[in-house]
Amino acid sequence: MKQTKQTFYQFTGSKTAELITILHIPFLLMCLSFLTIGFGIAGINRWDIFALTVLAYFFGLTAAHAYDQLPGMGSRYVKHLTSGDLMVIGLLTSVLAVGIGAGILARLEAWHLLWIIPLQTFFIWAYPNSKFMKGFFHTDGWFTISFGALPVMAGYYINTLTITAAFIPWAVVAALIAGIEITLSRYVRKWRKETQGHVPYNVYLLGEQSPIERPERALKLLCLLSYVLALIFLGDGT
Repeated sequence: MKQTKQTFYQFTGSKTAELITILHIPFLLMCLSFLTIGFGIAGINRWDIFALTVLAYFFGLTAAHAYDQLPGMGSRYVKHLTSGDLMVIGLLTSVLAVGIGAGILARLEAWHLLWIIPLQTFFIWAYPNSKFMKGFFHTDGWFTISFGALPVMAGYYINTLTITAAFIPWAVVAALIAGIEITLSRYVRKWRKETQGHVPYNVYLLGEQSPIERPERALKLLCLLSYVLALIFLGDGT
């Protein structure tokens, strides 16, 4: 039986295809864009630190997405990747993210920012885990904070090595974008799952190709908006 796609970027048929899918690349790049905005607020001071932080975040997001696919956790896109595969991916990328993060702070001698690592590591596990604390952190509200606001804060603090509130306006913007993204994304996934990709007859009567066509277009535009903002901040950071 052909597997129904739950999102526009889903690949199926093999472990490699599923690994690419669970990276959620459009949204992974959105989160990295928020991190870039944080770095760019005061102008990027060290490009090597910026690159390493992006790498650490990439591994951290990969870990969170792998944990999200474990049975009973969050969403479910995989058929070929086993629970063992997902745990290995999650643990390995978690270790890499923490190791790179610790190396960054050691290089900068920024021990006053050490708390960022356990905070971010906590959300790598807590947000996708619908069982932890009865799913308290597995909500859209915590998603906007962990996926949107915190990357801006982390980027700003690591770049400036100061703890001030200058990042807050852009953290709010990132949280709002993340809130719109998760709202649209949940609607699209729910529709795809419930209809198995079939367009109801009454939708044809209305002349619509699909009730998710416009929401998915909005999702893509939202991703593009975050990328453009990141490029603007990168330009300002030179």
